[in-house]
Amino acid sequence: MDEIKNDQLSMKPKNDYVFKRIFGNPKNSDLLISLLESILNEKISSVEILNSEITKENIESKKSILDIRANIDKGVQVDIEIQLSRTIYMPARSLYYWSKMYGEQLLIGQKYKGLKKTICINIVDFEATKSKTYHSVYNLMEKNQGYMLTDIMEIHFVEMTKLKKVYEGDKLSQWIRFIKGESRKEIEEMAIANKDIDKALEILTAMSMDKNERAAYLSREMALHDQATFIEEGREEGREEGREEGIKEGRREEKIEIAKKLLDILDDETIALKTGLDINEVARMRK
Repeated sequence: MDEIKNDQLSMKPKNDYVFKRIFGNPKNSDLLISLLESILNEKISSVEILNSEITKENIESKKSILDIRANIDKGVQVDIEIQLSRTIYMPARSLYYWSKMYGEQLLIGQKYKGLKKTICINIVDFEATKSKTYHSVYNLMEKNQGYMLTDIMEIHFVEMTKLKKVYEGDKLSQWIRFIKGESRKEIEEMAIANKDIDKALEILTAMSMDKNERAAYLSREMALHDQATFIEEGREEGREEGREEGIKEGRREEKIEIAKKLLDILDDETIALKTGLDINEVARMRK
């Protein structure tokens, strides 16, 4: 690994295009295995990446999801998604993706015993669960007795914002610190501790020096920025509508109070005209 003087990253590994170019390339299947082993906490002998291609439309569309779908030992299905824009529906969304992956296995006429274990892994840059740890795992459990109904469903959340430090011997925390990519110094420290991260850093450096890769990266950054802006504008619009409704409701209460005071002075039609309330409502108030 060559020494890098500039501490600023020209490409961030948590950009989903960069993430998929590093881990979703069949040539780098050893890196995907290393990452999966650190998440699943089990040895993996083989991996088959099912969607390694990335089209121009995928890069430029803010609605595209550049996930990595793969089969590992014994036909177990795995999907890894990295998500930067906060959504409160992330658990429901992950469960929906899991159900689609699980259901797509069964062709018409096939038996249920052919269904393989399906795992969804969500690496997110925000708090998505109530877990106090940065890595949480969810299965189907019996509520009162606490035993597992089946291990065929498994959903992981890796919440990067909850990782406060790299733990000794914890390869997942090393990988997440690399993916979070806050500075080259931190990434280089992880590369020294983990030879697989050293290789990932070499790939990241080569991508940063490639004109076409930089152009694709910038296009994806713009799409992700547009997506984040769209979400934030939607939230702000919702907040504004809430404020307007509050103002309207406040004004309505004022109008009702005024109308009550005018009941002994004016007729219903005049009160309705003066306050803007419906005449039938004024009539009901009088009764």
